[in-house]
Amino acid sequence: MKKIVTVILLLLVTAVAQDDAAAGEAESAVEKTAAQDEVTIAPKKSSAKKTVAVFDFESQGIGESESLTFSERFRTEIGNTGAIRLIERKALEKIMEEQGLQQSGCTTDECAAEVGQLLGAQNMINGSIGRIGNSYTVDVKMFSVETGETERTANATYEGEIDGLLVEIQILAWEIVGMEAPTKLKLQREGDTALATLAVMDFEGRGISMGEAQTLTDRLITELSRTKKVILVERSTMSDVLNEQGYETAGCTSDECAAEVGALLGVDLMISGAIGKIGNTYTIDAKMFKVSTGAAENMKNITYQGEVDGLIIEIEILAWQILGLNPPKSLITKKRKGMAALATNTPLPKTKGGAIMRSMFVPGLGQLYGNHGKSGWAYLGSETLFIGLAVMGMNNYNTASTDYDAALVAYREATDIDEIALQKAATNDAISRMDKANSMSLTFSVLAGVVWGASVIHSALVAPNELAHNKTAPLQLAYNPITKNTELTFNFSL
Repeated sequence: MKKIVTVILLLLVTAVAQDDAAAGEAESAVEKTAAQDEVTIAPKKSSAKKTVAVFDFESQGIGESESLTFSERFRTEIGNTGAIRLIERKALEKIMEEQGLQQSGCTTDECAAEVGQLLGAQNMINGSIGRIGNSYTVDVKMFSVETGETERTANATYEGEIDGLLVEIQILAWEIVGMEAPTKLKLQREGDTALATLAVMDFEGRGISMGEAQTLTDRLITELSRTKKVILVERSTMSDVLNEQGYETAGCTSDECAAEVGALLGVDLMISGAIGKIGNTYTIDAKMFKVSTGAAENMKNITYQGEVDGLIIEIEILAWQILGLNPPKSLITKKRKGMAALATNTPLPKTKGGAIMRSMFVPGLGQLYGNHGKSGWAYLGSETLFIGLAVMGMNNYNTASTDYDAALVAYREATDIDEIALQKAATNDAISRMDKANSMSLTFSVLAGVVWGASVIHSALVAPNELAHNKTAPLQLAYNPITKNTELTFNFSL
């Protein structure tokens, strides 16, 4: 009997234990389900962007339709900032309709906050546009729906035609979210709308130092400005944008990165490129593309052989070509002079012909050209002296001739014997002085001619001994970087 009771008790204990285990498993399952449900219904993490609704601007002194137009433009531009999550106007109107409200009647912050709570917005923006005489004022405020505290305000005063407010409204949309307006909008405010806006990324250096690449980029920017065909964004502005976005100038070399920077700057065009070195050859590859589409507007490449400083003129010409413009003649001439200096790498040669032609132009100049300083200055001094004396003789002749004419007239008009004799003597004296002056002028003119001829002959005699080592072949084969062909050139040095 005792054994039977013991067995029954054991069976009861086992059953209870099994029930407790089942209950525990059930409770665990319920807890897991509850946890899963909790996870399922748990709200998602809030986005970093705030949810914002914008009321129609209150109008004071302008038409309702105009005020609505400005409000819509403000909403569009604030959406373009990408800094907030904008609640659509339709959703705002639906909530207000359900509450029996109209935007025109919901002008207080308390009313706007109530609407914002119904919309689930974190912030509300309202504002007003007023007119005083010929001036317009715009005041915008963004406040917290939860606390009702004003977080940021922005305002603008504009004088001019009412359509000019569109730009001011767009700029305020950026300022109210704490961002700087794109350069394009600022330029529109200043009236610079005809020209495209352009920014230039630092060229990537491959085989040259970063400093050299940046220097050449700066020269490109300077020359682009000289074209007066684009509006350039300042380098400091672009650097600020890169820093704000966590970019390094040296690391932003891809087209994608350049396009992103261009979009942040609000420019129409971007230029990026690279400068490389292979042996003694340099390459420049540049690309200009539209920021809006990413499509290439123009691409240019240059191959250059020579010293690295020769890249300066190449980059200056590139600035014009990439905009589709013909470089100024001064740049082309500068490049050709650089080519000639590169081909010879020596000063232009001095020749016999050059010495002779200089002596024919000015006596003694050929000798000075040929490094015969003493003889050159002797010829030049003698020629100057003789020409000066010849001119003096001519002046004396002219003076004596005038005296002769006056004495002759007086002689013919004289009636007194003594007067006649006096004027006759004066006439004869004038004739004598004329003869002497004429002789003086002729003599020194001949001497000046002799010195001139002697200078030419002497320069021809001494030039070969001193200048023969500088002779170069008049016909040479040379590479022309402009045409990128080998050409036959003719050289004649003077």
